[in-house]
Amino acid sequence: MLKLIQIYIRKLLYKINSFLIALTFLSIFPAPQKFLPEWNEKNLRYFCVMIPVTGFLFATCWLGFFYALGLAEKISGTLRGFLMTFLTLSLTGGLHMDGLMDTCDAIFSRRDREMRLKILSDTHAGSFAVMGCALALMAKTFLFAEIFSQGIKINFFIPIYSRLGMAVILNNIKFAKSGGLAFITGAARKKSGNIFFLFLFFILSFANNSIIIPVIFILSLIIWTKICSKIFGGITGDLLGAYLEISEILFLTGTVIENCI
Repeated sequence: MLKLIQIYIRKLLYKINSFLIALTFLSIFPAPQKFLPEWNEKNLRYFCVMIPVTGFLFATCWLGFFYALGLAEKISGTLRGFLMTFLTLSLTGGLHMDGLMDTCDAIFSRRDREMRLKILSDTHAGSFAVMGCALALMAKTFLFAEIFSQGIKINFFIPIYSRLGMAVILNNIKFAKSGGLAFITGAARKKSGNIFFLFLFFILSFANNSIIIPVIFILSLIIWTKICSKIFGGITGDLLGAYLEISEILFLTGTVIENCI
């Protein structure tokens, strides 16, 4: 009995460590240095599973800021849309937007696979990166502005869905190259995590009371994994970041469309 308790406590500690690593890596939320765990295989054991769990914290921030801006009636919908976009970018420290920018440079370079992978690793931003970033920020700004203008309720589950999709891809799709942050964080991935992902998807879909968002989630996963496999031969950290940014734009678009139906 004592051994079972010790095993349970040990697993719980690993889950907490994985959550702290995921939170500090994927967001600007600080963790006390003395509580920050080491990046090793044991502490990363539940990293993939904890990615969508961090989404609940992002969702809470989205919702709180959205309603706070809703109280400022004198502020235009466009400005409120910009502030919401700024919040989403700030919470991640621009990590995922950087991935989208590198992905745009790589995809639209029209080079071979090897060269595209090199472009993903390049720290310099090209013209396609700038255009991709500008379009993504404008899309989010105007979609949030439309949501405010039409009096639509923000979908609480969008940041969770986007991180759930990122976790599913990281946990299942092969890596395009060895090394890199995606390879390191996904090294301890487990197929058993898919049971949790499937359970969470059904819970979100049931609580979401939406048909369009779950459909967009499934289609975005299928299409993006095919793009990554065909063009890059697998996934990288930049491609995961690009998925998150693109999927959130699609989810926001679905929210607006659903209100119009």
